[in-house]
Amino acid sequence: MNSLTVSLGVHSPLTPELRDRILETTRARMEEPAYRLLSPEHLRGLVRLESRDDPIISVYLRLTPERRATGGWKPVLSSLAHRTLLKSDSAASDSIRRQLDRIETALNEQLPELGRSVVFLVCERLGIWRQITLPIALADRIHVGPRPYIRPLLRCWGEGDRNLVALLSQERSRFFVEHLGQVEEIYRVKGQRIRGMLTDRVPRDRRDVLATQVLKDEARALAQMAEIIMRELETSYLLVAAPPDMRAAFMEHLPKAIVENVQEFAADIHASPHAIGEALGALREKLRRDREAAVLQELEEAAFGKVAIGVQETLDCLREGRVAALVVDDRFAAPGEQCAECKALFQEAPGDGCPVCKSRELQNVDDLVDAAAQRALDSAARVAFMRHPETQARLGKFAPMSALLRY
Repeated sequence: MNSLTVSLGVHSPLTPELRDRILETTRARMEEPAYRLLSPEHLRGLVRLESRDDPIISVYLRLTPERRATGGWKPVLSSLAHRTLLKSDSAASDSIRRQLDRIETALNEQLPELGRSVVFLVCERLGIWRQITLPIALADRIHVGPRPYIRPLLRCWGEGDRNLVALLSQERSRFFVEHLGQVEEIYRVKGQRIRGMLTDRVPRDRRDVLATQVLKDEARALAQMAEIIMRELETSYLLVAAPPDMRAAFMEHLPKAIVENVQEFAADIHASPHAIGEALGALREKLRRDREAAVLQELEEAAFGKVAIGVQETLDCLREGRVAALVVDDRFAAPGEQCAECKALFQEAPGDGCPVCKSRELQNVDDLVDAAAQRALDSAARVAFMRHPETQARLGKFAPMSALLRY
């Protein structure tokens, strides 16, 4: 979807009609099939998918420039499909083969124009077909199970991983979404040409007053736009590059909650998305490190009884719905078990059955972290992966999995 151009008037900079248009186009962008900006709501929707009768197939495939140019993705997908079918039972293999053939056909017909990875989540019986393109290269994988395999998506999305970027000036402003290092322009705003307004008909002693008022009106409209976009896209930070007078007027009209998450950087108003991405590199790394450090500080300062430490204690609190934030060392991976009845998770269940509901139907879980993250999202809890070496080193007694508790 191309960026939307918005023109601001003098007397009514942001009309109700223009607000509705911005809201509509922002929401539409979230549903673009070729390039979807992941959000917490998308992840919560994926978590809710479940199929007991027919498996959900999760396909992760890297689409690097080399694979695009040479068709190198085809033998990789074929090899993954072959190995998957060899491990599948005869009852499910026909359905799996049809869905994998359908995915290959879709890629043959049209490779996604953007992104370095494509993800398919499909289920024939439930009519599920999700295609997500990401700007980072993820490991090739096919997973077959009753729920979609989303850990790679969780690992590449986190607080601070999607931000709104605003390049502001008196006569032209631009809004971008910065997501996983990819910068995409979404709005261009035409402001007032103040020089054309300051004619001889305007008394000299009124010209500064008029110029200041026009600046304030435009800054207010830009702040309102930023608030709408941030709310709909669930962005973490607002990254602003602007002259001092415009920046001050813009900040004055932002809600306090957004002001607390404003970060400044330097970029030319005509900069390309690539140049903006380069300018944001160091700031992006700092924000991620600071956000992870803030989560660790919450753990360290939590009152007795408001934190779970260790894998099984955290899993028990997830089952009870007490977890407000799940904190995991990104390097941690381990198999486990899950009760088919009450969904309780265990590193290793004691005895032959579930100690919670006494059911004897225990299922093996390939990735305990993935299952725990899904349970956390089910209960609207935050999921924070510690990915920076400094924060991983600081985890200490909280490693490899802990949680902040609601009660």
